[in-house]
Amino acid sequence: MPRLALLARLLLPAALTVTAATALSLAALRGAGLNGTPPPNATIIKKLIDDLTANWIWLIGTGAGLVLIILAGLFMVGSRSAPDWLFKVIGGVLLILVVIPTALA
Repeated sequence: MPRLALLARLLLPAALTVTAATALSLAALRGAGLNGTPPPNATIIKKLIDDLTANWIWLIGTGAGLVLIILAGLFMVGSRSAPDWLFKVIGGVLLILVVIPTALA
């Protein structure tokens, strides 16, 4: 039997099981009273999440700024490995901001 047919025979029951489990869990959540309307104090939780998000943005911006300052210092003192580190930082930032979100979308 070709590998593709064998893979399809194995994955089809798994996909159907996951789909059925998801549908049942959504029905259970609706039965428990989750109907899409926010609870009375949802604005407090939303403010907390917004504050935590703003703190993470500040922390990441500060860290990136410090890394760039250190790299600028390495360039100023004539370090031979400074360009290598600069390209590593740029590559890491591109991975985090472009490649990983694209792969997860």
